[in-house]
Amino acid sequence: QSFKQVAVDRSQAEVRQFDLSEATDQIVASLRPVLKKAPVAVEIDIPPDLVLSTYAGAYGQILTNLFLNAVSHAFPGERPGRIFISARPYGDNVEIVFSDDGVGMTADVKKQAFDPFFTTRRGEGGTGLGLHIIYNLVTQQLGGSMTLESGPGQGAAFRIIIPCAMMRAGSATVPPSRETRQWPTTTMSSI
Repeated sequence: QSFKQVAVDRSQAEVRQFDLSEATDQIVASLRPVLKKAPVAVEIDIPPDLVLSTYAGAYGQILTNLFLNAVSHAFPGERPGRIFISARPYGDNVEIVFSDDGVGMTADVKKQAFDPFFTTRRGEGGTGLGLHIIYNLVTQQLGGSMTLESGPGQGAAFRIIIPCAMMRAGSATVPPSRETRQWPTTTMSSI
């Protein structure tokens, strides 16, 4: 059931209502084959009945990419470690924190982490698009914000804040806290 729901969510770009704890458990279950290859323990702290009405597929892609990024970068050489996922209501939003106790990032790497094509694994299969895609999904599709805290030997913590509910305005889906602005129509006169 978990694999089926995750697959459906990833193939459909629709807003749907879902329990964040259940969805997170399903996504983590779908990543078990990857996690078996790395000695990484996962801890989840999300209260039950925290319901979102947003793009479940985007949430799944964000969480999947964060996992793959952590396994690849935070725990090199099959270094053991832990990944923590927590979520809490935050006004009309939800705050999701994805953190690890891995090797962390230097100030230079942290500064460029969300830039497209930046990777510390060039020549080892890294494309430099993982965190860039995550950042765009959070800020563009889900209407939220994302910050990063990290330091050498201190692991990394990604703090994501997204609206609990997306509202439909005409044919577009926008976060409820955003203002819908109508731009005036202009015509070009011929010279």
